Formats: sequence, C-alpha cells, structure tokens
Amino acid sequence: MSRFKIVNLIDKVFVTVAIFLIVYAWINFYIKSLLTTFILSLVISFAIVYAIYYFIDYKNEKTNKIKTNAEEVNKSFLAFKLTSKTLKYKLIKKILDTKFETKLLNNKLTYVDDGKLHLVIICTNIDTLTQNDIINLLDEYGLSKVNEFDIIGNSFALNINTKIIKDKKINLIDKQTLYTDYFLKYETYPDESIIETSATKLKFVDLLKGMFLPNKAKGYFFCGLILIFSAIILPYHYYYLIFGSMLLLFAIICKIMKRYKG
Repeated sequence: MSRFKIVNLIDKVFVTVAIFLIVYAWINFYIKSLLTTFILSLVISFAIVYAIYYFIDYKNEKTNKIKTNAEEVNKSFLAFKLTSKTLKYKLIKKILDTKFETKLLNNKLTYVDDGKLHLVIICTNIDTLTQNDIINLLDEYGLSKVNEFDIIGNSFALNINTKIIKDKKINLIDKQTLYTDYFLKYETYPDESIIETSATKLKFVDLLKGMFLPNKAKGYFFCGLILIFSAIILPYHYYYLIFGSMLLLFAIICKIMKRYKG
C-alpha cells in the first residue's frame, strides 16, 4: 500500500471516529441503553461517512472528467493551431469528406449541405473573434454564391450577430465544438507531435529572455567585477577570469537587449 493510500485511510478513520462520537453523544442524550446507543451510532455514523465519501468521489470524478475533457480540447486545438494553414484545411476537408462532397482550392474549402453552399473559414490567429473580425473575414473571402459560413476559431465574443448579412448564415465553431463535432465524432485528430517541438522551442526562448532581462544587468556586472578582481589574488585565477568575463558579457547583452527593445 502506498504512502498516499495510508494517509487517505487514516483520514477516513479519523472522520469516521469523529462522526461516531458526535452521533453517539446525541443518541445517548435520548436513549439510555448503551448497547442500543452503540449499535445505532455505529450504523448511522457509517451511513453518514459512506454518503459523504460517495458525494466527494462523485464530485471528484465529475471534476476530473471536465478537467480531462478541457485538457484534450486545448491540446487538440493547440496542435491544430500550430499546423500550417494548408494542413488545417486538408484536415477539415478529410473530416467533411465522410459526409459531404467537398472542394478545396487555394485554401478555400466549400461543401454543399441540404442544398446550401458552405464556405469554411479557419481563423485561429485571433484568440477571441469579435463581430468586426468576422465582418473583415467575410469581406476578405467574398460572398459570391455562399449561403453559410463556417468560421472556426478559438473563441468568440458574446452577442455576435450571426445574421450580419441578409440571407447569409454564420456558423460559429469554437474549439470545444471543433473537438466534439469534428475531431472526436469522426475520430480524426491533428498531429499532436508538433506540440512537443514547439513547446521545447518556446521554453528555450523564454529561458533566454529571463536570463537577459534589462534589470539583471547590474547584478551581472557587479558579480563579474568581483570575479575579475578575485582572479588577481586567488588561486584558480583562470576559473574566476572566465566566469567573470561571462557575467560581464551577460551584463552587456542585457543592456543591448534593452536598447534593442526600444
């Protein structure tokens, strides 16, 4: 049995004993028979403990399902977002091909559903699409003979008018809908291996940015200065000289980065 299971068991025993004592004290106040009081308290306290932990487990399971679903949605959407525009349209086309006859030309994906021509517009470069963003997208792609626009984005601002243009319908597909109605439903997902590569690059860039913040220049300078002077009077002077020089170089880079940022 693991350490965490033992801790959980101790917690449950503590809760059970505490509830039993409370129940026993109250029942004994009304019933003088010790045996009857003990049996009733035992039954009632175990029933209460069971109900408490059943509710806790049910709530945790529900919370975990929501959390797991949110993680899967975010991971799938991030992988989708990081792929090239061409691959995005090819993936959506592959999914729609299972139900409709689609056409993909110059990143313009169309299909016919119930006699209505749909145009799929993928816009994942904006975190939250507003009504103005949608109007600009429609102007960019043009109206022509399209009846409905399927706009795929991360999220959409509240109270967007989906009847902006007369006789045209706008279908808003956020990341949750994209995952549920496209990826999960047709068991077709974007390649998630791209996330690991991008995450590594981002972490390395963030590390460099953190190392060369402008406010760290003075710290690098004084530490480097101390090491440089230490190289004169202490043994292993090459060690102090090399690292002192590196710290002074870091101080210079911090100042250059500050100047570079404007």
